[in-house]
Amino acid sequence: MTETSPPTVAPPFQCIFCSGLGPFVSEEHIVPHSLGNDLLVLAPGWVCEECNNTCSGFESRVLNSSILGLERCRLGVVTKKRKPARSDVHRITWFSESDLPSNILSAEAEWGKIPMLLSPDGSSGKIVFPLHDDSCYAIARLLLKMGVEIMAPCQPSGSIAFQAASQHVLGIESDPWPYFVVRSEAVDNHLVSVLASLPEEHKYALSCGFDVFILEVEEEVVFFFRYGNFRVGICLSSRSTDWRHVLVDWDVPHVGCPIEFSKESA
Repeated sequence: MTETSPPTVAPPFQCIFCSGLGPFVSEEHIVPHSLGNDLLVLAPGWVCEECNNTCSGFESRVLNSSILGLERCRLGVVTKKRKPARSDVHRITWFSESDLPSNILSAEAEWGKIPMLLSPDGSSGKIVFPLHDDSCYAIARLLLKMGVEIMAPCQPSGSIAFQAASQHVLGIESDPWPYFVVRSEAVDNHLVSVLASLPEEHKYALSCGFDVFILEVEEEVVFFFRYGNFRVGICLSSRSTDWRHVLVDWDVPHVGCPIEFSKESA
């Protein structure tokens, strides 16, 4: 395993995604600020404004219409405009409740059209969402963006180690990029946080609901991300899924995403 501290290296003033030359004026939140992160931030000089704007586009899709957006509401994140977060997921609009504890949220929908498993007396029920939907493609790009940015200060200037991942982030490479949703918190026992050597910062990140990990598997670099109850791993160095044998070895259940990789599940 590899431990990586928050970036302290001087910015290269060369974009880590498109290799464009600076100067750049925008800082880059590695984990999106809208997920509650104001700790892991790249200073101006790492990501150009055009790539920053590209990333903002798919970040918005993830925040507004995916399981991560739902987790954001469940954790009670408040927006920059000091409004409760909201997300539209499978015909249900979810709202965080800023004056209530996390894990309590409101929802609006045409409930007669929403499949639900109700209790015999109708007083409670469960809603089941499909894991595989169009948001998976935006989630893959977001995960790659975070992973490439975490690793950038550790790479030589101009490195192309994660060139394919960077091209996918920018939408240049459109073939689906696989990731695995981890269905058990037992995976935490096998991972070391990037922030493990910084106890106060790590505690703060956990209080915001997230954690980040880098794992080396043979010659592959794998990024793991946890946000609330959502756990996921993605290979940064290639589209290979061979690395998932560690999940099998750890006896950790997982599901391949997007849907093209759903058969690679256990």
